[in-house]
Amino acid sequence: MNLVLTNDGLKSESEYLKISSHSDLYVYEVVRVIDGVALFLEDHFVRLKKSMQIQQLPFQITYREFKQNIAELIRQNQRTEGNIKFICFVENGSIYWAFSFIPHSYPTSEEYQSGVLTDLFFAERENPNAKVIQTEIRDEANRMIADRKLYEVLLADHNGMITEGSRSNVFFVKSDVFYTAPDFMVLVGITRQKVVECLKGLGFQIVEQTVSKDQIYSFDAAFLTGTSPKVLPIKSIGAKMFDVQNRAVKKLMDAYNKMIQEYIWNEKNASTK
Repeated sequence: MNLVLTNDGLKSESEYLKISSHSDLYVYEVVRVIDGVALFLEDHFVRLKKSMQIQQLPFQITYREFKQNIAELIRQNQRTEGNIKFICFVENGSIYWAFSFIPHSYPTSEEYQSGVLTDLFFAERENPNAKVIQTEIRDEANRMIADRKLYEVLLADHNGMITEGSRSNVFFVKSDVFYTAPDFMVLVGITRQKVVECLKGLGFQIVEQTVSKDQIYSFDAAFLTGTSPKVLPIKSIGAKMFDVQNRAVKKLMDAYNKMIQEYIWNEKNASTK
C-alpha cells in the first residue's frame, strides 16, 4: 500500500483520495526517481512556483522542504524507482498539498529502438505554461490513445499547428536541424529544457517554430520528450512514417542518458559530503 505525505501528515492512499476528489483547482508536478534520486529537482521546483503564480495560489513550501518531503516519501514507501506527483489544490478555501508515488508506464527497449505510434488531436490548453489538470482534454486524449492503440497524441490548434503532446513535448528534425514550438505555446517540460541543453552542447541548430499538420511530411524524424519517456523516437504520426534510426536523434538520446547518470552521481556524492 502506498503512503501519501501531506501537509496534514502521512496518510494511506485511500484516505488521501477521499480528500483530493472534492478539490476544485489543481496545480501539480511529476518528478522521476531513478536509483533513489529525484531527477532535476531544482528545475521542477522552479516550474512549480511558476504554475502556482499563474493560478494565483499562495506558495507555502521552500525548496529545502520540497526536497526533504520527497526523500521522506521515498523512505516511507521503501521505493527507489518511479514517478512522484506533487499536487497542490484548494479545498474549502484552504491550500492542501501532497506527495505520492503514482502509476507509471516507461517505454520498453523495443519502443526506444523502433519508435512509437502517435496521431493528431485537435485541442488547445487554456494555460499552456501552467501545469494544471484540464480533465476534459486529458480524458479525450486518453480515449483516443486507447481506441487507436497509440502511445501519445499530439495537440494541434485551430490553425493546424502542432504544439505538444497530451503529456509530453515534441520535436521534429530535418537535415540535422531540430524544430519545436516556442515556449509561450507549450508547457515547458523539464526534459525538454534538458534536451535543449544537450542539443546546444552537441552543436545542433534549434528552431523554435511550430510545425503544421501539412508540413510533417517534409521532416526526417520526430520524437517525444517527457518525465517518463525521456527522449523517445516517433515511428508515425497518422500515416506519416519517420526515420527512427536518425543519426542526430541517436546522438541526442545518448547525451541525455549521460546527463541523467551524471546528475545521479553528483546528487549521491553531494549527499555523502
